[in-house]
Amino acid sequence: MGKNTPRKAKVNITYTPKGRAATRTADKMAEYEEGFSYVDAATGQSDTLSLKVCNKDLRWANKWLPKKGDKMVAKIKLYSWDAAGKDLSFSCGKFCCDDLSFSGPTLICTVGGVSVPEGQAFRATQRTYTWEKVTIQEIARKITKRYGLSLHYDAGKITIASMEQNKQTDCEFLNKLCEDYGLYIKVYFGKVIIYDIDSYESKKAVATYSINDFQDWSYNTTLTGTYTGATIKYTKGDDDEELTLTVGSGNRMLNLTEKVDSLPDARIKACARVNKENRQAVTMSATIKANLKIVAGVCINIKGAYNLNGKYFVDKVTHNIEAEGAYTMALELHKVQTKIKNITNSSSIKPTKAAATSKAPAADTGALAVGDKVIVNGPAYYAGNGGRSNSCSGMTMYITEILGSNYKYQYGVAKRKGGTRYGWCAKSSLTKA
Repeated sequence: MGKNTPRKAKVNITYTPKGRAATRTADKMAEYEEGFSYVDAATGQSDTLSLKVCNKDLRWANKWLPKKGDKMVAKIKLYSWDAAGKDLSFSCGKFCCDDLSFSGPTLICTVGGVSVPEGQAFRATQRTYTWEKVTIQEIARKITKRYGLSLHYDAGKITIASMEQNKQTDCEFLNKLCEDYGLYIKVYFGKVIIYDIDSYESKKAVATYSINDFQDWSYNTTLTGTYTGATIKYTKGDDDEELTLTVGSGNRMLNLTEKVDSLPDARIKACARVNKENRQAVTMSATIKANLKIVAGVCINIKGAYNLNGKYFVDKVTHNIEAEGAYTMALELHKVQTKIKNITNSSSIKPTKAAATSKAPAADTGALAVGDKVIVNGPAYYAGNGGRSNSCSGMTMYITEILGSNYKYQYGVAKRKGGTRYGWCAKSSLTKA
């Protein structure tokens, strides 16, 4: 368009009904559009779209009635936005219809879409699988291939010795795996993106805003402040040796109990958890005139607000375009904190004499002995003294080790005879097969 074109924003929607009529072009869709919202999240949730359409000829309540599985591709067009005659565009991605509502009296239709793979299996089908001697990138590649998605992995190599996916959807499992290891994950335009949040927080800010540039804003900080470090307790090895690792230092420490594979694994998990907690310490929300440089996953600088100044990471961007072409962005931000990443102390606590010497069954172990085949109905804990657990229902296992009677969970079990221990169970959870 020419230099005389007034500043305006427009959304182009291409709509493809699943297995029905032909694709509705952007020009055809423009006749009905009443409002548009797009949520771009850095991690933890799928991007979403909300499209409001008028029902002037009753098509959207009749033969155009949206159904689950319909596909939408959205693009934002800007005309004379930053300068006269300067046009810009921004691709929001590809969405599957997953929500529909109507409001009266004029039957305004609101169609919701989510950026997940076609079909529902990614977030609906539960799976049970043991991942062994594999990297997070390899896990993600195998899962994405299952749904015809590509993978963009922008993080270091993290090796998993053994991990159970226990009655979890691939979406739930992959999200939790990334969260535990300090990675962010999102789905965008047929691609799963996994990246190192610490690395992205360290990148140069893409823009600087004065507090007066915001149309409105709010700021929050927790009174307790940030953590100065974390201590993680875990067990490792057949003798159930208890280990402790500390990252950071100071008098405000986060105490954790986790299942880990090794000391490096414990360090990654401890740092990921404490840095995640610290990201919630200082947050801000703001509304700005749309700026296509601002997307979830970048940083901006804020000035002119005294102690509120600093570098902020963009957690979420909500794009709002009104029927008359007004276009704003609502930002959710957190202040970038100093990373905790170094080990300051590690130690081990040897098992008690009773535990260390009781490789044979104690007096109260009944007929169960090492090597016995059992049926497990109940939790199998990662450590002999409890903690996080895997839920077992009618699972066939083998006794690998029996601790002393002073342990509540004294029976170590494995999925195959002579195999790696799966967890620790109470006697009440076991039935001899």
